Amino acid sequence: MKSQKKVKMKTSKAQKKENRAGYLFIMPYLIFFIVFTGIPFLMAIGLSFLNVKYITRLDDLKFVGLNNFIKMFQSKEIVDSLFRTFEYALVYVPLIMIVGFALAMILNRGVFAKNALRSMAFMPYVSNIVAVAVIFKVLLGSNSPIIQGLKSMGFDPPLLLMDLKLALPTVATVAVWKGVGLNMVVYLGALQGVPTELMEAAQIDGATKWQRVRNVVIPLVSPTTFFLLISSIIGSLQNFTIIQALTEGGPGQATTVMSVNIVRTAFMKYDTSLASAMAMVMFIIVMIITLIQWRGQKKWVNY
Repeated sequence: MKSQKKVKMKTSKAQKKENRAGYLFIMPYLIFFIVFTGIPFLMAIGLSFLNVKYITRLDDLKFVGLNNFIKMFQSKEIVDSLFRTFEYALVYVPLIMIVGFALAMILNRGVFAKNALRSMAFMPYVSNIVAVAVIFKVLLGSNSPIIQGLKSMGFDPPLLLMDLKLALPTVATVAVWKGVGLNMVVYLGALQGVPTELMEAAQIDGATKWQRVRNVVIPLVSPTTFFLLISSIIGSLQNFTIIQALTEGGPGQATTVMSVNIVRTAFMKYDTSLASAMAMVMFIIVMIITLIQWRGQKKWVNY
């Protein structure tokens, strides 16, 4: 009995020591998260119910309730930017999911120089987003060598970043090129966990390549698909940098999505409370989409 108690005491002490070490490891992240994310988030919630301008004196602060949210939905400019955000996501999310999965399927096989190709596909993800935007702005601009070369051959190529209808899908496609490497790598890890026995059994049963992918691979990587779907939807809403660097919200208002409008409202129109209300609406939309996905995952995710 005494020996058992000593073993338990030693185990509990070792467990406490291990827990303390774990807390010490995560403490820097928690501190930075609270300071740079948690506190600003709580402040944004509070600001959305006040009348704060960028230079408002504390004496002039007033509680205005839902006035900022009402003002937001009464503004055609803001509502249009919200719809453009959905349009951007409808291009970005399916494209990055499909291309990421397709690249992973191709590079999971014994293709020539697959390690070099994997590195090349992943490299844009770790590149600076502003540098990527500047390069594409030069390549797709009116004076780019590609456009000038096509014109010299008698073609009339569209100026994708200056077209009212094509500018937003073009920016979304550039963002996909920038971020698809992460989806590819995550899918590669999932594909390498697919049992070869199942694939061989399906092939023996006469299943075609597409049937093997649809009935064996896709169900087995569905948890990965679920994770990437949520992260891709959230990523589609974090699009300020690439849009600002490529088009600055133009031409006209063609690429002025919600993130661009929030920054303009806060730092150009100095309406901090309205910008906070817009940010809260975006947060609520993301939460609703995520909750729907969590509820729906039981029907199509196989663990």
